[in-house]
Amino acid sequence: MNSYIETHTTSFRFNGQQPLGKGWDTLQDLFATNQFVAWGEYHNSPLLSHLTAYALADAAKYGYKKWCVETSPFVASELMRISRTANPADTLIRLFKNGYPKIGTFPFFSTADDAQMLLAANRFNYGIWGIDQEFQMTFSYCLSKVYRAQAAKLQQRYKAVYDSLQAQWWYPKTVLLDSLIKGIPQKQYKTILNDVKVSKEIYRDQDNEARAVLMKTNFYNYYDAAAKNEKVFFKLGSNHLAKGMNLQTNLYDVGNAIYELAQRNKTGFANVYIMARYTKDNGVLTDDLLSTDHENPAVFSKLYDKEKWVLVDLRLLRLKHDSTLPEDTYRLIEKYDFVLVSPEILTINGNGN
Repeated sequence: MNSYIETHTTSFRFNGQQPLGKGWDTLQDLFATNQFVAWGEYHNSPLLSHLTAYALADAAKYGYKKWCVETSPFVASELMRISRTANPADTLIRLFKNGYPKIGTFPFFSTADDAQMLLAANRFNYGIWGIDQEFQMTFSYCLSKVYRAQAAKLQQRYKAVYDSLQAQWWYPKTVLLDSLIKGIPQKQYKTILNDVKVSKEIYRDQDNEARAVLMKTNFYNYYDAAAKNEKVFFKLGSNHLAKGMNLQTNLYDVGNAIYELAQRNKTGFANVYIMARYTKDNGVLTDDLLSTDHENPAVFSKLYDKEKWVLVDLRLLRLKHDSTLPEDTYRLIEKYDFVLVSPEILTINGNGN
């Protein structure tokens, strides 16, 4: 197995310009041969945001026009609006500064690096699909957006309700949300408040199953309204995009639903597990390979190269289970088609994890 990994490993270089190397050629070919390509990311990576911008450009060459991200439907619509502005970076940075300290307003979209993805999405005419819950950090923004869209008379009538909701924005009371939902006329704003109501209960109960069901429901709402066999590029947390059960929650998550949909359509689904070996938090460097509780299999951490992105093709490894590798390596091999090892030393800065 170790010998197989060595012979099925390629790489590419990326210095902020066009990625170059056989590994990138392989990733690019996935867009040519699959209806769904899924990048299972580690979050809040400046380098990965820039690489994703290039992936969006390459995917567009093969007819991809939908980009699915780990936000709510409402935040996805806001990201599309921001992508069309003169300077998306300024808006994302402002929203981060105006949001919860060190967490911001929107998950995973808060920096000038993240804005590069939005610029690419706008340039290549992508529709952005947000299939996740409404994240808690966004509740206050949602409430404000709904309230300010109302006529002055209605705002006056519901001011006390709104003020009470904002006073406990992290867990707004259901009875107050229901009151505002009932009182406003616009369907899209009722939907936003309903999403907050559902999401706050997911937070309260730490209900991973409800979250997985919601993600699948939201995806199918988009997909059913799209063109037949619409091509979709996914960039979500890696655990959500596994074939079979999610490695963290032991639930059938949205990745498995997409995999089975591709089988039904007789098209294709390819998923990539993207990992970082090194992180830095308050100046302290952590090597996942040396950690007592690995986040990623050590077999793949050992492939780290500070100059290159390293890509391992796992597809034939599923047929070669010979007990020569640790069990966590086999679990990952069963659920992903590729592993991509980043050269980045990821700085932990609290921007929405």
